[in-house]
Amino acid sequence: MNEPHHSPTSWPDARAIAARAAVKEAAHAAPVMRPLSEALGQVLAAPLEALTDLPPFDTSAMDGWALAGPGPWRLPTDEEDQDHRGILAGHGETAPLPDGHAVRIATGARVPPGATAVLRSEYGTDAGDGWLHASAAHPVVLGQDIRNRGQECRSGDQLLPAGTLVTPAVLGLAAAAGYDELPTVRRPRVEVLILGDELLTEGLPHGGRIRDALGPMVGPWLRALGAEVMGTRRLTDEADAVYAAVAESSADVVVTTGGTAAGPVDHVHPTLRRLGAELLVDGVAVRPGHPMLLARLAAGNPEPPTRPARHLVGLPGNPLAAVSGLLTLAEPLLRTLTGRPAPAPGPAPLAEAVQGHPRDTRLVPVTFRQDAAVPLRFNGPAMLRGIAVADGLAVIPPGGAKRGTEVEVLDLPWSATVTEQLSHADQTSRGTDRARHGTDRARHGADGTGHGAERTGRGTNRTSRGTGRASQCTDQVSKGTDRAGKGTDQASKGTDRAAKGTDPAAQRTPRANRNQRTDRPVARGDAEDISPQEGPA
Repeated sequence: MNEPHHSPTSWPDARAIAARAAVKEAAHAAPVMRPLSEALGQVLAAPLEALTDLPPFDTSAMDGWALAGPGPWRLPTDEEDQDHRGILAGHGETAPLPDGHAVRIATGARVPPGATAVLRSEYGTDAGDGWLHASAAHPVVLGQDIRNRGQECRSGDQLLPAGTLVTPAVLGLAAAAGYDELPTVRRPRVEVLILGDELLTEGLPHGGRIRDALGPMVGPWLRALGAEVMGTRRLTDEADAVYAAVAESSADVVVTTGGTAAGPVDHVHPTLRRLGAELLVDGVAVRPGHPMLLARLAAGNPEPPTRPARHLVGLPGNPLAAVSGLLTLAEPLLRTLTGRPAPAPGPAPLAEAVQGHPRDTRLVPVTFRQDAAVPLRFNGPAMLRGIAVADGLAVIPPGGAKRGTEVEVLDLPWSATVTEQLSHADQTSRGTDRARHGTDRARHGADGTGHGAERTGRGTNRTSRGTGRASQCTDQVSKGTDRAGKGTDQASKGTDRAAKGTDPAAQRTPRANRNQRTDRPVARGDAEDISPQEGPA
């Protein structure tokens, strides 16, 4: 393994490296065929092409009468239509309908040969004399209320691209198009290793030991990113224990927490050297979280003979720093392995100025008030109070950003939108739509004046980017990713908390709906030391 780098990788470069790291593995992964009943929340490994025309034959769009030619129309006699129900959905092909005749037909039923239109029940009159008359206010138009064969698609048409998330609507479309099972991307198997003798798994902190916040958080977070989490293991701060756990893991990705710096019990770097791993990222110029790392593990290891994981993501031990590592390295890596396209950037103007680090990018928890990103106070590397009520993390460039400055906002899995489901062409066309729907945001302050044209249609931007990822309707929700609704009924306590200098936590909503949210007080100030002398985060 290469010696540790002395110069950290820039934050944008680190994300790009992580996104490219598993391209080869993703390309060679065989798709998994899953029955429709098990495909929810998976990702399509191949384009979804129609196996039949939709609709497969001409059908009636309404309850009424199938007509042949101009009216009035002769209705069937009792002998001709003994059950008086006419043509129902599910019936096979019927006899041709003679010109000048009409027959009862139900919605979804196959239109008989010779039919030229369907007359809705409310628009026709059957006086009982054997003749059907159309209302004068609703003259019959050729082809009306007939769904022609292939109106939605023809057999062989591409309905959805590879990389599409399988939602309930996708399942319905696939079934209608003739599928019993779907080719899906195999979810990468991930194992989480929690390092630290000082961590407690239950009870209150005591005797110099603290509660493990990462064990309950990292696994569900990775699952929300599309991974199959094999388990979370807690290890002692012993070099051999860390080495054995990494070397023996059968996961595609091992995620460690803690031990990535150069302290006396930081065993991740020595373990990687023993395994002959290749360091792809060794430290990132970002706060919090700069000791994070990404390594490619060898394809095989003679001692022991089991295959180690393909990649290892080393997260810092501080909770918010670990979140930074999840979004910087784990998310792009897993996005590639799960076959999802990269999300489109989601810029937003800052509601207030944010102090920057002299050299490094900062990731700051924010919530949305109207259409602006409001920085949250509790953003130190060891703090989770801010991220627990955040809608995302704002990317603050070195040197900081003024009020009104457009900054990228990284969505959290439970508040994020599903832009990655869109093809690049879809994203381009939606970008054009957003430009047409822009509004002037000079009201955000003098520093934001003149940026209105550049901020065109941000609300439309995020609305068009789809529903919240929490509504992906995957097993992620049942496994703990519906955090957006947890513990957030505190909006009514905002005034009291503002007086106490704490972050208010109004119930979070998807970013697409944030323009409807009521303003809430937000505590000001930064709790993190971002001086050049700041220690490991």
